[in-house]
Amino acid sequence: MSTSKDVTGLLLEDLWDLCYRAHSWISFSPEKRATRYIKEYSELLKSDLELLGENQGNYKEKFISKFKDWMGAKSNCASSAITGGSGFNVRKANKANDREHKKWQDFSMWRDKYFNAVNRVPTKSPEDELEIAENLLEKLTLNQLEYKEINAEIRKCKITDHYELLKYLGEQGFDKSKFGEIQERGGKLKIPSYVLTNNNATIKRNEQKVKVMQARIDRKNTWEDIKFDGGYVTIEDDRLKIFHDEKPERVVIDEIKKNGFRRSPHWGCWCRKHTGNAIYSLRFLSFINQK
Repeated sequence: MSTSKDVTGLLLEDLWDLCYRAHSWISFSPEKRATRYIKEYSELLKSDLELLGENQGNYKEKFISKFKDWMGAKSNCASSAITGGSGFNVRKANKANDREHKKWQDFSMWRDKYFNAVNRVPTKSPEDELEIAENLLEKLTLNQLEYKEINAEIRKCKITDHYELLKYLGEQGFDKSKFGEIQERGGKLKIPSYVLTNNNATIKRNEQKVKVMQARIDRKNTWEDIKFDGGYVTIEDDRLKIFHDEKPERVVIDEIKKNGFRRSPHWGCWCRKHTGNAIYSLRFLSFINQK
């Protein structure tokens, strides 16, 4: 017969009695079920903590709290097979089962959210995005120049054998990673015009991104907070933020939400991504008196 001694040393050993009560009215062997749950979820907690490493935070405490809530809800569940069918309240039992299932879902979803938050890739700053775009733009521009130089060399050398051409171009010092673009078109070997067209279109997109990122950085560096009656607007954390001294009226909240802002409990304000469109949306907020 299983007892609490079977889980001695496990992370959740102190919750054996709770698990036993949780299965008292739904299992013929509540002690076995209690032991199995303690072993399984202690192992799960141990595995989670190992995966989280230095990002554990208060995970263990939260895990135990969520698990206890789930087992507490399960302790209100009952099965007619255990209690007997006479006078069994099916409606009450169904409600208890629904509550227990909701607590289990809450526990499961919390674990997923915690790991998603830990593994989330941090949002890049405008400075980081600008650097990436500039580096990519430089690479694309060099590619475009080399594509053109390769085509010019192909026309000049007049070699028609594919293998011999690649060998020759390699000897001339061209980047071999570009050779995969060489195709036969109209009986001639060359890098097709669509490759250059597509690359040039990507160059244009990155040029535009560089301009946008630079504009965002310049605007952030020269920004002066917009003050209005009861609050102000600022740019922080690459967000356009609206702070209020007190919770605004419903009509104001509706106006803010209509213009793309969302409430952030973390920052205690209404905010949206710092973009040109976000700045433009401020003119539609009637409570902001822009001078």
